[in-house]
Amino acid sequence: MPSSKDNILENARRLFADHGFKGTTIAQIAKTSNVTDAAIYRHYRSKQDVFDTIIAKFIERHSILLGRIHERQKSGYCLLETLVMDHCSFVQENMTDMRVIFSTYTTIPSARAAIDRMHDNVVATVMACLERGISDGSVRDDIDKHETATIIAILLMGLNRRRIYSPDSPELARGVVAFCQRSLRS
Repeated sequence: MPSSKDNILENARRLFADHGFKGTTIAQIAKTSNVTDAAIYRHYRSKQDVFDTIIAKFIERHSILLGRIHERQKSGYCLLETLVMDHCSFVQENMTDMRVIFSTYTTIPSARAAIDRMHDNVVATVMACLERGISDGSVRDDIDKHETATIIAILLMGLNRRRIYSPDSPELARGVVAFCQRSLRS
């Protein structure tokens, strides 16, 4: 059974995803969590603190995913393919968190910072894949690594945003992998 603190976060996550930050109140979070408003304030200073905790936990899980990709002993191109597929799976498993972040990133600085950090972390991971691929011969050596990493990160973030807001759209992760293969393989 989850602790009351975890229960509060889980219910707040769903409420933020469904109603947005501004459309969610501490009273709603308390009611869906079967606790009092005071119980929430024992764990968190404010609604913003609840929100920031949700975002921080999500970013931590995302960083762990990218770290695991770095640790794998594959060719650079295979790591890039792994990154695309694993990132799409991660987004699917964390759809509620992604909806919270994407629905608030223009209005809440911590959500914007989370998107920026995710983007920067993906760019850094793609850069590492490209560098490994260039050194092992699985990726062409005539590319601008930073520009290519940025383009792939934007493509991946856009793909996942589309999956969140258009769940009936076709699955394009394999298409992104094929595009990268045509563009980058040596």
